[in-house]
Formats: sequence, C-alpha cells, structure tokens
Amino acid sequence: MNKLFIWRTASVTRETKDTVTIHFDTGSQPFDYKPGQFVNLTILIDSKPVTRSYSLCTAPGIDPRPAITVKKIEGGLMSSYLVDNAAQVAHWQVEGPYGAFTAPSETKHLVLLAAGSGITPVFSIAKQVLHSQPETNITFLYSNRTTDDIIFREQLNRWKEEFGARFNMVHALSQQADETCLCADETIAGRLNRLVIKKLLKKYVAGELDHSQFFICGPSGLIQLHQEALAALEVPENNIFSERYLPEETAPPVELPTQMFEVMLHYYEQSNLLEVQPGFNILNAALTDRIAVPNSCNNGTCGKCAARLTAGNVVMKQNYVLGKEELEAGMVLLCQSYPLNDEVTVEIG
Repeated sequence: MNKLFIWRTASVTRETKDTVTIHFDTGSQPFDYKPGQFVNLTILIDSKPVTRSYSLCTAPGIDPRPAITVKKIEGGLMSSYLVDNAAQVAHWQVEGPYGAFTAPSETKHLVLLAAGSGITPVFSIAKQVLHSQPETNITFLYSNRTTDDIIFREQLNRWKEEFGARFNMVHALSQQADETCLCADETIAGRLNRLVIKKLLKKYVAGELDHSQFFICGPSGLIQLHQEALAALEVPENNIFSERYLPEETAPPVELPTQMFEVMLHYYEQSNLLEVQPGFNILNAALTDRIAVPNSCNNGTCGKCAARLTAGNVVMKQNYVLGKEELEAGMVLLCQSYPLNDEVTVEIG
C-alpha cells in the first residue's frame, strides 16, 4: 500500500562529479519496498514545491536506510539542485513505493543492461539477487562515457572480487577507458551497437538465453538498441523488462487538440462531465473541477493517475510507466492524456 512519508536527510555520498546518493532517515515509520521500485519526492525549491520520481538504489534487508541516486541533468531543476544542495534539505515529502520493474523471484541467469543513472534500479536488483539467490548468475553490461562517469564503481569492483564467476561485469565506455581502476571481465571501448551486444550476450549467457531474464534501464535509444539485439537472438519477449530513465530528446512532438472537448470521468461511483480546454490534459480538468483524482508526478513516470479509457480517443504526450499489455487493455495516464473527441470516457479504479 502506497503511503505518504516525511523523511529527513541522513547522509549524502558523492558518487561522481555530477552524481550523489542521498540516504534517508525514515524515523519510526516502516517503509516496505522491493528492489527496483521508485518513490516520488517533493521538496521546496525557491519556496515552490517540486516533485520528481527517483529509483531507490538500496535493497531491503541489506541496506539499513533507503536511498536514491541523483545525476545532474542539464536543465533539470530538481536534479541540479539536489546534486549541489541535498544535504541542506531538511524535510522530504515521500510518496510510494511505485513500480513493477522489480527483482525476479527466481531465474537461472539475470542480465542487467544499463547506461548512466539508469544503473540505479538495476543496482538495487543486483544487490538483492547476489545476496539472496546464490543459484542465480548475473551479467551486467553498463554503458558510460568515461571511467570517471561510472556510478557505484567501487561497489561494482567489490562485487566482482567477492562473487567471482557469479558476477560477470562488462563496462562499455564511449569516450575514454582507464582499465587500471576497474575490476571487470571486459571493457568495451567505443559506442555499443547491436553486433557488439549480441557477441557479448552469446559469450556470457551462452546456452541460457531462453532461461534468462533481461532488465534494461536507460534512455529510450539504449532500450531500443538492446531490445533489437535481444530480438535478433530470439529472446522471448516475456523475459525482457525495461524502464526508461530519460525522455527521448528526439521524439517527435505530439500534436495536441486545439479545441475544447467534453470528457466523462467515472470515479468512486460518481460520474463527472469535464470540459477539457485546449492545452489542458484530463487531469488538469479534473483538478480544476475539484475532483480529487489520484496524482503525483505529473510527468508520466509514477502511474498514480492511471485510468481505463472505455470510449473515445486520446493522445498521450509521454508515457514512462505503462507497459504494452496495459496500453492494449486501454490504460492511459490522465496527466498526459488529451481528448481528441467528445466521446472520451475514462474510469478510475
């Protein structure tokens, strides 16, 4: 059950020049989560509340405190603030945990494919599996620009030393590699491509591709690249799990409606007729009418405002949480959904 918490800052660890890990003091409140899940954090920046979603990098039962890892993104309001000022944040409003990108209960071989700050949830998953599933082997392919950009570098080195053949660590560095400070099975220089990925997977997951689970986290381009390589290797789709970590910068802009449409919203046995003005999404219209629709992130990442579209057509501006099956079942995110006609009907719950 998702709850609202007020946490304090316990400590801040510098991971790289533009990345920090923030450890939280949860007080006396219990916090139950699964490796790979995320929380929505709200803090005040210039006296205004700002909310963002961040994955937990810790594993329950192993780490004493929950923590997140934040990498500064150019133009990112909250990430830039936290990397420079996290220790000064007195209170955090925390909502969650959320997400189904979680550690498998059991698998023969776990393959983790990540880039940059996309390591955060898969690092949590790897930690849990290494310590609680001794029969599971892990292959971790992690992409960065340079050695200095590798988040959790020292911990990854220690895992390789501690778990040996159970933990295959492969770094892919597109600009510069200093192998003297890496404890890894292999370091790839240059950008990844499908051929390189296929060769690596054949090498480290030979004979186990059909019995392995693949977790991919990073920008949309990286996810697509890995998915194409896995498809070429005929890996079953239901063995592949992905989570986008950054919006696709080259994604074509969505054409939004330029006129007002009416939307029927069914929520808690009540029916509400909304007038959705041009430039406003369905969530905007509901909140304007003082309908307490569940919501949090407002950027398509947490899934709290998910609803079922039962009639009409909408366009979603972006979606980083609903999977293929959910979309096919008619699920939409109200914070990203814009009606395209007057026949739109959505149901919550």
